[in-house]
Amino acid sequence: MAKKLNHHLYQDRASGVWYFQKKVRGASKPSYKFSLETKSVVEARRKRDSYLRDIEIHGCIPKSESEDVSESVLFGEVAQKWAKIAKPNAAATTYLNYQKVMNKHVLPRFGNVPIHSITGLDIEDFVSELKCGSKTKHNILTPLRRVMQFAKTHHIIQANPFNEVSEIKRTKGGKPKALNLDEVRRFMNCLNDFWKPLFLFLFLTGVRIAEAAGLKWKHVDLAKGIVRIRKTIVFVSGKAIYKEPKTESSIRDVKLPEVVIEALREQRKRTWKGNGENFVFLNRGGRPIHRHTLNRGIIRPTLKKAGISTHISVKDARATFITNSLDKNERLSFVQSQVGHTTTRMIVDHYYRHVPAPDDGTRLEEAWNSTRILPDQDVVEKIVAENQ
Repeated sequence: MAKKLNHHLYQDRASGVWYFQKKVRGASKPSYKFSLETKSVVEARRKRDSYLRDIEIHGCIPKSESEDVSESVLFGEVAQKWAKIAKPNAAATTYLNYQKVMNKHVLPRFGNVPIHSITGLDIEDFVSELKCGSKTKHNILTPLRRVMQFAKTHHIIQANPFNEVSEIKRTKGGKPKALNLDEVRRFMNCLNDFWKPLFLFLFLTGVRIAEAAGLKWKHVDLAKGIVRIRKTIVFVSGKAIYKEPKTESSIRDVKLPEVVIEALREQRKRTWKGNGENFVFLNRGGRPIHRHTLNRGIIRPTLKKAGISTHISVKDARATFITNSLDKNERLSFVQSQVGHTTTRMIVDHYYRHVPAPDDGTRLEEAWNSTRILPDQDVVEKIVAENQ
């Protein structure tokens, strides 16, 4: 009975305010959805009944009674304005991600909805229906949030509905996918020779695939055993873009193990063209390497050939470096510097807890025993004799 009494009404659970919603067939503005600006269900029903009478008589709600509603701008229209202004100031990859999220998730839900009628409850319902992890939900909400802030800043809406949206609880990721050192050796033994320098470089340095793709010979110093990460290559709509890393901490010098130095000497024979402007790693066609091609054409068949059940992608070479370094007791500060993290927090949260060691709990005792100063045997005998 209560549901029938409240037909065309719903209450925002965060604010307690009642809203009116009604579709009018054949009207130029077929969807009404707006706040009744009351928390009283009795008052909400009274206003609802008045609007329904107007619709029955006039076929719509007269402009004089609901000027903001009848002339409301659709969310999709505001989103287009925001995108036009935001595009020149956003990185190409960032804007592309916004575009994908908007087209796939946000616009199908809110595109034809009057923007002023979107409530915090609508957004929370939208989030609850997303079948993905918390990080992806945050990514999906980012452009939606920015459009709403844009609308508030330019007085298209009176209040930002995100003020009523509960924070999404971040969930911890699962165990990182990584190969142990034995699996890395088996993988390398089954890998085509053309790709061995690249994968040795990835597995044993912690460099990201985008950083490896953007590495030029002028940033390689084999004498000092380092590479300087200064640029990356990312792909936008199939086009390779040579750009600076996303974060300042990613600009760094990476130490090379001797086996990687030897691999780069071999790679130098293939891609060095007389100056340092050439890329170190290229595909067989002489073009920049693409992670999707590596995953499908190189990693999957090599894992199968090596009999390795762990299904990794090229980005997991970085996790492989981190977990194996920690397992072999590399200093945490070195691993942080090597992979380009601002702090050790991410390493501790995402990797360190997943690396158990068989001798846990014995190292401090062994160190203590090795540094204890024991008395000479003749001193021991003298002390015993004096106490007899």
